Amino acid sequence: MATSSVQAHHIRVLSASTGVCYMISLHPSELTVSNLRRHLAAAIPTSDQILLLGPPYKVPKDSSFQSEDVLSSLRLGDSEDSNPLLLTSPSTGSRRLFLFSKHALSENAPNPHPCQLEPMTLTLPSEPRPSPLQLGTHSPLHQALEVYERRFMLHLDQGRALADGADLRLAACRQCVQEQAIMARALRAAVSNLSVHFNGTQRLRSEFTSEFQQKTSHHSALLQRFETLLASLSSINLHPTLVSVARASGNVMETLLDTVPVEKERAWATQCQTSHQRLVTMFTELETAFSALGTTSSREQEARQDSESERATQDLWKEVQSNKISDQQGQRLEKLTSDHGEVVKVIMNAINGNDPQSAFTVLEEMSKSSSDILPQMLTDDEVLRNLMVKVAEAKTISMKRMKVRLREVSVAQSAIQRVNSSLNVLRDALNQQNENMVHLEHVDELAKSYKEFEAELRRRRAYGDAVSSSWAAMMEKLASMRSDEVKAREKFLRGAGRHLMPPFYETFAPTLATPPPLFTPQMPAMVEMETLPDLGPADTVAVGSSSTSPMQAGGVSSASSLTTGTNPREEENMRTDNQPQNHLIVSADDQTDQEIIVDSTENADADAERKTLAYENAVLRQAIERMGMKSPRTYIEEAKNTDPHAIEMASLRKKLDMAEAEAKKAKDALAKSVDSLQKSDKISYTSFAIHDIALFMPTGRSSGGKQHYLAFHTNCPNNYLSPDNVYGRPDFVLGRIVYQEKLKAGEQGTDANPFHLPVGTTFFVNTVEVLNKKA
Repeated sequence: MATSSVQAHHIRVLSASTGVCYMISLHPSELTVSNLRRHLAAAIPTSDQILLLGPPYKVPKDSSFQSEDVLSSLRLGDSEDSNPLLLTSPSTGSRRLFLFSKHALSENAPNPHPCQLEPMTLTLPSEPRPSPLQLGTHSPLHQALEVYERRFMLHLDQGRALADGADLRLAACRQCVQEQAIMARALRAAVSNLSVHFNGTQRLRSEFTSEFQQKTSHHSALLQRFETLLASLSSINLHPTLVSVARASGNVMETLLDTVPVEKERAWATQCQTSHQRLVTMFTELETAFSALGTTSSREQEARQDSESERATQDLWKEVQSNKISDQQGQRLEKLTSDHGEVVKVIMNAINGNDPQSAFTVLEEMSKSSSDILPQMLTDDEVLRNLMVKVAEAKTISMKRMKVRLREVSVAQSAIQRVNSSLNVLRDALNQQNENMVHLEHVDELAKSYKEFEAELRRRRAYGDAVSSSWAAMMEKLASMRSDEVKAREKFLRGAGRHLMPPFYETFAPTLATPPPLFTPQMPAMVEMETLPDLGPADTVAVGSSSTSPMQAGGVSSASSLTTGTNPREEENMRTDNQPQNHLIVSADDQTDQEIIVDSTENADADAERKTLAYENAVLRQAIERMGMKSPRTYIEEAKNTDPHAIEMASLRKKLDMAEAEAKKAKDALAKSVDSLQKSDKISYTSFAIHDIALFMPTGRSSGGKQHYLAFHTNCPNNYLSPDNVYGRPDFVLGRIVYQEKLKAGEQGTDANPFHLPVGTTFFVNTVEVLNKKA
């Protein structure tokens, strides 16, 4: 029974320092980096090995050799390395595994041994091999003929040694040049790996430099104007109400500066200034370290030198490959072999024939005609020897240059690591400085935040007043409704109810004669209103008018006056409602059709509406100030400070009108925006137009790597989502249509029919503002 065997994988490892190839055969289950290192330990100790696989050149992992693509690309690299002319060929997807020595990269690494190719010296035989002639007698004639055979045999043996030596010499030259090509590829791999790290460091440098300059310029400006900020805070007075609150708590605070722990902030600013200077110094040192990594011109110079070395290797390979001495030596050997065979034939004919004298004449002519073959072979052998010396010297130079270049690459790699480490340290220091500067930024934003604080207090108090008034109005309305219900029930009981039989009261409707329930909920106490200072209206400023407002003189002077009055009829109803009774006890004689009942809920509703408007005005005012606009009070104060005359007062009124118009316009725009948003939140499915919201679902088809999405619809087909709005493969896309293009489907398989529709079908391509960003 035949057993199946798994074929071993052959991995070729290339030595970067010498170009020597190590062929390692491993079973697929043993194909790991550690096993490769163990097999290479005889050449370089395991702890001293550096392996690079690529391109792109990186340290290999065990998973790298489990990929069939990687193994195939390694085999492709093996085939390419047989021809050094492919050294500068374009990328073909081939890969190589290079072996570097840490010791060879060190500063005190010894110089490589000079390269010596073998065989440098050929030993030629001085005696011929045994003669193939079997001469029974040793007559002078036979001896003379044997001398010719011995001479040709010696020349044949010497020619064979020279021909074999030519093959060995050329093979050694080819192997040496191929090793130089491997060294050139290894240097290219090391430089490529260095370039990856260098480019990554340059990218980090660019990103960090931009961030550092932005942050430090902001910090520097803040530190320089810190004292000016403190002085400006001293000129901003606190609201008198806040001053009173502070005094009530035992503190004296009259300006914004009084709220700042000045000495602590100054000490902190001094510490931040010192840290800022230290950061600038560290950044300067980092820039110097970056500059020491090398410039583009220096790297281009190194690349040119590497290219020249590679071209020299290619020229040397061409010279070796174009050398035909080995073929010429082989042809001469064939000539010597045929001559020797002819000599033997002539001698045998002379021994067996009747004219031995003519044999000497032929042999002498053959000896003269082949006398220059051996000297030519010796001359060409010397040429091959010189070529071996040239190739060996070229490899020695390449190994020395390789040692220097790999050392430069190693130093550059170490410098890049140090720079990256310094960059990380500086980034951490910058982050810490950002946290430290937050305390000073509080001081910088204090004036603006104080204005927001005042607006927030006014808005909250307006909110509390609005809620309380709305509650009171609601309770008034409920009380009025109950009063009306009491009257309606009494009218029924006094009228038709008198004629109903007892089952109607006892069985059908047991509560028919009872009053409506008394609803008296309690509003939760708004504790916050008791703690918030009352800063008063934001824009209530006396402008010098002596006239009194009608509302202040004779009309309702306050919100409380709108709700204090209660008509006698309501009080009577309330007293009646509070009496414990099972039936209504109200006299019908007290009511007439002509009686006018005053509805007290009107005053409560008016008060609630007024305070609600005040709250909305406070919200709007706060929004306007946050957008950078000035409040009306600001315009008034500026006018009063410049000129108190009537002309300035007219200008002030004009500015106030403009501010009120802007506020109303902003409020209307805000209401319109909210109303539009509420109206447009519905998903359209019966028709699709600009600004409609549509839900697009995947169709199951795709083109160009992107899935098609069709709008969810009813009797409105062929509304597709533009591929520009498709990112990834979302389950659905919800978006507002911002552009719609009407098209007709062209031929199948063309750009005019991207959604594979029947020819001539009308369809729409919708560009949307995506609303489900995280879908």
